[in-house]
Amino acid sequence: MTQALEGNFNPAFHFLGLVQKAITDGITRHCAHPSGSEIYIVPAEHIFYSPSPDIQTLQPLCLAAPFDLNVNSVPDWHYGSGGDQEVQAGRLHRKISTGRPELIAKPLSELLWYATLCASDGRLLQGCQANTPVHLMSSPDFSRLFQREHDPVITAFMLKASVDLMTVSIETGVSLAQVFDFYNACAMIGLIEQDDVFTATHYLPGLLEKANVDRLMRRCALAEGVPLIIVPDEGKYYTELGASGLAQLFATRLSDMALSIVDNSSAAEEFVQIGRSRVRRKTAVLLPKGPGRPLADLLFRSALYASQGRLLSGYQLDSLVRLRTHPDKLLLRESASIPAERYIFPLTAFMTTNNAMTLSEIAEATQQPLAKVIDFHNACAVSGLLEA
Repeated sequence: MTQALEGNFNPAFHFLGLVQKAITDGITRHCAHPSGSEIYIVPAEHIFYSPSPDIQTLQPLCLAAPFDLNVNSVPDWHYGSGGDQEVQAGRLHRKISTGRPELIAKPLSELLWYATLCASDGRLLQGCQANTPVHLMSSPDFSRLFQREHDPVITAFMLKASVDLMTVSIETGVSLAQVFDFYNACAMIGLIEQDDVFTATHYLPGLLEKANVDRLMRRCALAEGVPLIIVPDEGKYYTELGASGLAQLFATRLSDMALSIVDNSSAAEEFVQIGRSRVRRKTAVLLPKGPGRPLADLLFRSALYASQGRLLSGYQLDSLVRLRTHPDKLLLRESASIPAERYIFPLTAFMTTNNAMTLSEIAEATQQPLAKVIDFHNACAVSGLLEA
């Protein structure tokens, strides 16, 4: 395969890699370029701050290699660190005052998008191939994202159906290099899914990853349906959904869910009698009825149902796999009462007692459909149950 068709753009060699690292470890960073461009990345709030409302002023920063930048971790930095009041910006564009020049808060997705467009330079994202069909799940929000002249043309074509990037370039008349840049930026903010690859971050496992970093409670549901509440500080989730309702939620992309952060800090207050004293305290957030269940079980089951026969990104069908340990006993006990999950028992037994095999060999030996073997493999992979 020629270099033009196989990805060779590695974000780690650019400022984009620093942004990704900050999102992963949740640590606030101040980045500055010798040209004067500077930025605060605050992953816990999913926002960044810069002195200019025009994101194009950050181009020198976005084009630079990490070692050409002055980068400092500032975990205790916040809006009021310059002496003025602290302001909650959320996803809105808000001007704030500090002891420094005015800073403007914007969603971190805008930085990911623009930094990718700047650094890609016509190269396809590492690990991707131009002749593999891909699915654009929704249009980029050009009301806030930096837009180039040909971006709406590419968007309109890719929304029609799953198609490979070579075809996109030919049918739209847009150069392959510009199509690559657009694809990379869409992939970076979670708008792309390969039809034959399971991208866990587009489903509940991706939400769990964020919750484990920022420790915020989250509510997710289908439209006006029964919610599922994630409580990372307890390591549990709560819901009144039954097995079929959970299966439907697990198989749904995050972009198609109703998602929100549960703000425990704004809870109402109540007076409580403790001995002879009356103490004011905040009432707890009302959770769905029933006991909490381990988030580890949610991770396993959400991957199991979301995979839909697609192999997890980064894995190969011909790789040898074996279970290091079986899934949690409580999870297995629940699975025994759910007909749709009972196939995991022969797979668990076989993959823990036999030597490593390919997924096709496991499917043949256990007489299970390959798609089910792939689903089980993915759930075990994201849960850390496979041998290294």
